[in-house]
Amino acid sequence: MTLALEGVRLIDFGQYLAGPFGPMIIGDLGAEVIKVEPVTGDGMRMATKPFFGCQRGKRDIALNIKDPRGLAIALELIGTADIVHHNMTAGVATKLGIDYEASKKVKPDVVYCNTWAYGLEGPLARFGGLDPLYQASSGLEYESAAVHEGNTPLYYRFGMCDASNAMLSVVAVLGALYHCKRTGEGQEVWTSLFDGGAIFTSDAHLVGGVGAPRPHLDKDLMGLSATYRLYRTQDDDWICVAAVTDDEFRSLCTVVGAADIVDDARFATAASRAVHRRQLESVLEPCFRNKTASFWTRTFDDAGVPNEVPFDTRGGEAPLFDSDNVELGLVSTYAHPVMGDMRQFGELIGFSETPGKIHGPPPLVGQDTRAILHELGHKDPEIDGLITDGICYEADDHYAERFAN
Repeated sequence: MTLALEGVRLIDFGQYLAGPFGPMIIGDLGAEVIKVEPVTGDGMRMATKPFFGCQRGKRDIALNIKDPRGLAIALELIGTADIVHHNMTAGVATKLGIDYEASKKVKPDVVYCNTWAYGLEGPLARFGGLDPLYQASSGLEYESAAVHEGNTPLYYRFGMCDASNAMLSVVAVLGALYHCKRTGEGQEVWTSLFDGGAIFTSDAHLVGGVGAPRPHLDKDLMGLSATYRLYRTQDDDWICVAAVTDDEFRSLCTVVGAADIVDDARFATAASRAVHRRQLESVLEPCFRNKTASFWTRTFDDAGVPNEVPFDTRGGEAPLFDSDNVELGLVSTYAHPVMGDMRQFGELIGFSETPGKIHGPPPLVGQDTRAILHELGHKDPEIDGLITDGICYEADDHYAERFAN
C-alpha cells in the first residue's frame, strides 16, 4: 500500500530534541527524512538515549555548512525538498545561509518550519534554551508540585515541552503541505517550546478577566479529587482510580466496603464530594489498605470502575518486551551497526489504507553522505576531495571501533 506521506522529502537541520523529534514522526508516517548534521556530529549524540529517541529512520549526511562548498550542497538538498525543518535560534539560519528567504530561492514552494524557544517575535525571541525553562515559564513546575499547598516547585525528568513542541510542528507542517497542494504556495511555519508548555496548561482560562476555577493537586500529589487519585494498597503498591460519575462512585464505594457513605449528603453529588474531599479521602484511604493492588484492579474492572495500577517500566524494558504491545505495533525492532539489536516505540498512528513505516535505526554520522551526494550528481573524485577537506564526513568501516573507544 502507498504510505501516508510517501513521496514527501524533509531536510532536517535540527539538533538535540525539539528539532529532530518532529521530523522523525513525519518519517514514521512514510516520508523520506534526510538529517544534515555538522561533520563533528549532532550536539546531542553524546547523550545516546535521548539522541536515539528522536533520530530513527533518517538518512544522514554530514556537512560543514559554514564553508561555501558545504552550503552549496545544503542548498542543493533544499532544492529537492518539500519541507525544511530545524530548531535554530534567531539569526543562526540566516547567518548560515539556509533561512526561509534563501530556501525559497532554490525551492519556491518549500514548507519551512522552525521550532523556536520562546517564539518568532517578542523580547525573548532571540534566546534559546532547554526544556525545563519552558516547564517553569508555562507554570507546569508550579502547578504540578501543588505549590499552593506549601510544596516546592517540581522539576520534571521528561522533556515534555520538547516533545509537545515537536508534535505541534508536525501538525503545522502537514497543514502547510495541504495548503501547498491546494495552491502551489509554500510558506514559513513555526512553533516553540513555550507553545509546547501551553498545551499542558490549557485547562487555565480567564472568564471576564478573572481566572476560572481549575483542579489542583493535593499536598501529597495524590490526585485532583477523592475519586480521581492514587491510593496506597495493602502490599504498599498503588492503584489509580478515576471514578467521575455518580454510578462509578457508587460502585467504588461498594467494592471497597464503604457503601454506607454513598447516600451521605456530604458525598451525594460531585460538587459536594469536591467540597468534602478531605473527609471522603479519610474514609477511603484505610479501605484501600485492606487488599492488594492486583485484587483491587480485578475487582474494579468487574464493577466498571476505571482504574489502573501504576506501571514500573523497569527503565523501558517492560513495555518494549510486552507481547500485546508488540502485536499492536507499538514496538519496533531493528539492528543498529554499533549498538546491536534495538527496540523503540513503534507506530503511534493507525491508517486503514495508507500506513506509516518505521524505516530503521538512528543513523551514524554521515552514514549516507556518499549516496546522497551521488543522488545530487556529485562524482566520487569530488566527494573524496570534499571529505579530505573536511567539508563532508562519511561513516566508514572503522566507525564502530572509534565509537567504542
